[in-house]
Amino acid sequence: MSEPALISRDALSGHKVALSVSESADLARLGLTEQHCRLVVAEVGRAIMLAGGTVVYGGHLNPGGYTEILIEEAQRFSSGRSVLEITLAESEYRKLTADELVAADRNLGDVGRLTLVSESCMTVPIARALDGSWTQDAGNALIAMREHVARATTARLIVGGRLAGYVGAEPGVIEEARLTIQSGGLLLVAGGYGGAAAAVAQRLYPQYFEGWAPGAYPAHAHDAEVTGALDNLHDAYMSAAPEPDIDEELLRILTISHRPADIARATVRLLSEAAH
Repeated sequence: MSEPALISRDALSGHKVALSVSESADLARLGLTEQHCRLVVAEVGRAIMLAGGTVVYGGHLNPGGYTEILIEEAQRFSSGRSVLEITLAESEYRKLTADELVAADRNLGDVGRLTLVSESCMTVPIARALDGSWTQDAGNALIAMREHVARATTARLIVGGRLAGYVGAEPGVIEEARLTIQSGGLLLVAGGYGGAAAAVAQRLYPQYFEGWAPGAYPAHAHDAEVTGALDNLHDAYMSAAPEPDIDEELLRILTISHRPADIARATVRLLSEAAH
């Protein structure tokens, strides 16, 4: 795996960057596999950590998942500081035992922290995570976690994401993108892996898709629920404060590239420009 281009070690100091990466239905026809998504997670996570930032990932603790990749990168490139925040929705942490939660927190050690967010959007101490009961509404729990992450971060990168078969009223990656915009954060979109991120990129930066995108790309982008979610996101984007001046070529590369190293390099350079 190639190293992303280095920038100042403190370029992103004090900045927390949310990372939203998942498979899409478009990978195969783009000549990509889930392994490419895993490479994006590793390279982007590493690049942010090397630049002094903190990666915030809302996901799960399933073995072999993206959380494990980020923990491995943090253990290798933390330089002795906390560089990773794993955030779990109540629908996720309620699947685990008290001992499993304690073990997960200890596994992060000094390189990161485990944050639990209840369905009422409150952070919960690990020792009390399984107290009481909850509504068992996974959709509401995920919304609460996404709202928390959007408020706690300064930027977000989205890659892939489902446009069909998702939990909740709208695709999760589109919801996360909208919440980031509404919270005043910088939204970065890698549209070259299809799915929800490609739909967002086409809505915000249609000029970058001329001449290369396959027909009906991404799949399911014209479903009624998806279109409604994109309309809401676009309204939020148009109502938000103007984006900082950023390098148009880097933005184009990020928006359409299939290469993990290009995505990582463009992400960190755009974040650095916005931070300064």
